[in-house]
Amino acid sequence: MLTVILLLVFFAVHRPDSRRTSTAGTGPSLGAPAASSVPALPAPKPGRPNAVAASIAVPFVAARIPVGSAPGFIAVAPDGRYAYTANRDAKSLSVIDTTLNTVTATIPVTAGPPQFVAFAPDGRRAYLSIYDNDRSVNLVGVLDTASNKILTTVQTGLSPFALTVTPDGKYVYVPEHDSGRISVISTATDAVVTTINVPPNPHSIKFTNDGRRAYVANHDSNVVSVLATGSNTVLATVPTGMSPHSVAIAPDQTTVADVNYNEHTVSLIDTATNTVRAKIPVGAHPQDVAFAPDGQHAYTANSESGTVSVIDPRTKEVSATIPTGKTPTSIAVSPNGQRAYVTNFDSGDVTVLNIAG
Repeated sequence: MLTVILLLVFFAVHRPDSRRTSTAGTGPSLGAPAASSVPALPAPKPGRPNAVAASIAVPFVAARIPVGSAPGFIAVAPDGRYAYTANRDAKSLSVIDTTLNTVTATIPVTAGPPQFVAFAPDGRRAYLSIYDNDRSVNLVGVLDTASNKILTTVQTGLSPFALTVTPDGKYVYVPEHDSGRISVISTATDAVVTTINVPPNPHSIKFTNDGRRAYVANHDSNVVSVLATGSNTVLATVPTGMSPHSVAIAPDQTTVADVNYNEHTVSLIDTATNTVRAKIPVGAHPQDVAFAPDGQHAYTANSESGTVSVIDPRTKEVSATIPTGKTPTSIAVSPNGQRAYVTNFDSGDVTVLNIAG
């Protein structure tokens, strides 16, 4: 009997964008700081877990977490300890404790609706893209993750979208959807240091591990741009499908996946040749894509289907379709490969998927 009680105590403590539719650079604030509504989490520790779980072909739903109104995007901290959701209508970030599957803090964003969020590699800063419907507010917010306070904001061009920090942590690359360019922000000065012209309506950007290349989904141009970050020039444009919305790079760096919003497909791009090697049908209007850390599966958030498609890149087939919530708009995977987190825009919550065996 004592053994059963001890086991029960142990498990209780340790339980586990879009608009809704939606060439060379020159080289490398509004509103008061916003305080967290509850005490901040401890400062994250740099580094990734050593062990990466093996992903499974058919994940399952582990939890649903209520967050703020209209969560459009989610990012998991580099140490996997917590995640931020950008809640557009609530003008806030929800901080999710990933060990408890619970919101432990809410961070007001007074400058405007937060749209997308990205962490610095060491987890000490997060960067928020902020814009409103009439494009009168176009900012990147700089958030201190130890205090959960917005330190400053940086003015950008029109409609800053799914931004990303370089692997060395020195720059933030910000796709400006309505300006047709990428703004590059220095993390040392919190200022724009250059801009890069790309095909119209850049939506999302991701870097290779060495930081020498970046891939950009150009939404209304039906191409993915390949950038050389040393010169900040466009090396190539890869025709993909209708309305590429988001990109993700496989852990082995050989493949870029992009979701084609108006074609309901995923394109797999060979990084050696910058050509599409396969196109895979998924759910209706996919808005985001992510790889499992082991590279054996990729996941798409299908906004009009209310599902996540699980893709096996080796067979180029969908191994599972998982119902999530109303209008899933983004998906992020924990660094250890155990969980995936999906924002459900119209149900105001996050679906947690067990993606490992």
